[in-house]
Amino acid sequence: MKLYFFEAFVLVNLAVIVLFGIRSLPIVGDPVRIVGGLLLSMCVQAILGVAVRSVVALVRRDRGYFRVLRSGQWLRDTARLIVGGALIIFAYGWIKLVVPLYHPALFDQALWDLDQTLFFGISPAVFFLDLFGEPSLLRIVDWSYANIFLASTLLAGAYFFSEPSRRIRVAFFNGYALLWITGAWLYLLVPSLGPAYRFPEIWLAQGESLKVTQYFQALLMKNYRDVLRAGATGEVTTPIRIAFGIGAFPSLHVGFQTFVFLWMRRLWTAGEVLFGLFVLVIFLGSMITGWHYLIDGLVGLALGWVCFAVFGRRARLKRWLELRRA
Repeated sequence: MKLYFFEAFVLVNLAVIVLFGIRSLPIVGDPVRIVGGLLLSMCVQAILGVAVRSVVALVRRDRGYFRVLRSGQWLRDTARLIVGGALIIFAYGWIKLVVPLYHPALFDQALWDLDQTLFFGISPAVFFLDLFGEPSLLRIVDWSYANIFLASTLLAGAYFFSEPSRRIRVAFFNGYALLWITGAWLYLLVPSLGPAYRFPEIWLAQGESLKVTQYFQALLMKNYRDVLRAGATGEVTTPIRIAFGIGAFPSLHVGFQTFVFLWMRRLWTAGEVLFGLFVLVIFLGSMITGWHYLIDGLVGLALGWVCFAVFGRRARLKRWLELRRA
């Protein structure tokens, strides 16, 4: 059986992680339990996607999708995608979580200065925070940023796990693997916490309007300190969550929305509009809430485009109008 790119890529990266970072495994936690939870999440996304497409197929009286579901090749590929997706996020989470142990330097001040250079001498994060500083607007941004990423992850997973075309969904997951794992190594290369952590006095003043954001920022910082403590003492005394690693550069929230948007604009016009809106909201929201610098979002946009360009072109996709006519 020939491995797909996403399978080979994640296995090579896991081998590198184990080779150089196996001592951090007690901090990361039980890999069987973590991967098991990720597998369950991926299965739920796949089932939801298949259920929705099946309803649509019934309404349209289209039996073709049900023939796809009975295909042994499609079922085997679905299992491989689910396992691969779980391992991708596990590798990503492991790298991100242990960044402060292997590269303790922080580049926040340099990123802040670079932002000011790019934005004509002022901080874009502060500029957009002031621009959207009216409390009701900030509460909308606070809620949106906290919920859009989860919703977009479920939607994209459901769509591509249930996609009938082998060519499309394998190409998507090839780019998905490249996006998340490359982003994780960039966290290690340029460690940073984000403006809300480096310059807390600016964002703490907006605490009443950014309650959800600052609640999660506090959880992640506690987890970050627990990782540092465990690394220093060699003992894990409090639970550490692999999903709560901190890394600002690049913004993979922006990168993921961009990546999915570029796929959707070739496949599903409603998805194109929705994810286009998500890109805008997450890009601006990442600065307004203090999670990211401007340069984080710009690099996230570029990384999302590159990961699509490499594999989207190999999938030989037509534009969605041509696809619909066919």
